Amino acid sequence: MTASSTPSHVPSVALRGRQGALWLEDGSLTLEQDGIRRRIPLTAVEEVRPAPGVSPRGVEVVLTAPEGTRPTVYRVAHRGASARDVFVATVTAALPARDAEERRRDGAEQVVVLPGTVTPPWHRKVFEDLTLALVLGVPIVGWIAGLVTLIMHADIIGAILWFFGTKPLIIGVVLYGMAAKTLYDRAILRRRGVTVLAGFHRHDGKKRMFQFTDLDGVPRDCEVDSAAEPVSTSPERFQVTYDPRKPERVAARLPVRTWVWRTLGVGVFGTLFLYAGLYMVPYQLIQVLS
Repeated sequence: MTASSTPSHVPSVALRGRQGALWLEDGSLTLEQDGIRRRIPLTAVEEVRPAPGVSPRGVEVVLTAPEGTRPTVYRVAHRGASARDVFVATVTAALPARDAEERRRDGAEQVVVLPGTVTPPWHRKVFEDLTLALVLGVPIVGWIAGLVTLIMHADIIGAILWFFGTKPLIIGVVLYGMAAKTLYDRAILRRRGVTVLAGFHRHDGKKRMFQFTDLDGVPRDCEVDSAAEPVSTSPERFQVTYDPRKPERVAARLPVRTWVWRTLGVGVFGTLFLYAGLYMVPYQLIQVLS
């Protein structure tokens, strides 16, 4: 067996994108992604390469894997082409020499998940808080302004409809919003999702939490749709699909009849609530101002 060795005086290089960070230091790669920090020894790395599928300037870290098995791949997006090329070249030069037996080992077994979680940058937290304030504040201010406008124009009927029409409008928007988010998530999962089995793990209050293991070997909790049908009952397991780039995006496989009934529910009740809400709220203001 060839002795593994890492070149001395390897420079410390790093890449940081919106969805993670990756740097080389002390003979290993450190990856921060999805709130998890991992240490990847260079002996577990098969290659580091540009990944145009992630972004125009992405990087993929491919781990070693037994023959005939799918290797574990970590992906980080980065905008700078020159920084990407320098990073790939530097890490490639630092990879140790290995024989065929070492290359057939499962590099995922050598990855260490470091304790603690990664704290997001302060500016991201400020941006999230500001976005939340705008999302909640603008509709409330607009609703109050509309009600005051109707009252000032002595449109009592319009003010009453405005007040009581808020609830059906919210219900209609929520129903259509939930349907749109579900379809978006399902489209993402259909394109790049990974299907695994999730087994019952624990109770979280009234919620039943299930757990699956992702391709990186990390156990992850998820909820399973109550309409999903189990693939086995002893133990109870469900077929779920998760997004490798955003593991918290998980969806269980649903029967066709569930999709039919839910589509009809949103199409009928969602449309009725939304139409009533639009007539009772914004239409009243349009009539007064026109």
